[in-house]
Amino acid sequence: IAGGVSWEEVIRPLQEISTMWVMAYLFYIAFTYFAVLNVVTGVFCQSAIESAQNDHAMVVQALMDNKAAHIQKLRGLFHQMNGEDSDRGVITLGMFEEKIKTPAVREYFEALGLDIWDAWSFFKLLD
Repeated sequence: IAGGVSWEEVIRPLQEISTMWVMAYLFYIAFTYFAVLNVVTGVFCQSAIESAQNDHAMVVQALMDNKAAHIQKLRGLFHQMNGEDSDRGVITLGMFEEKIKTPAVREYFEALGLDIWDAWSFFKLLD
């Protein structure tokens, strides 16, 4: 491949000296071959590990961004639920039950992974 000397040309003179030198030469070739393969494999594995760590960092960052966006939407939703009492920042159980029955609010909570089947229990949990 590299245009170097063929192995056969090197082994013939070594055979004339001793078969032990042929074995030493073959061991050297095998050892060098596996050493190079080990280095290539190590570089590949290191690259894959670094890539996986970057992917994990990106997933964590995306989750944090989603969390911040969801918190902002929930604040807006609760502010909207508050209605005319928005200055006080208080939501009563009646207001909560009224708004929680609307399909849009239920779908939003389901999209967050929250199954709201009992408004009172959920309200107490938030309180």
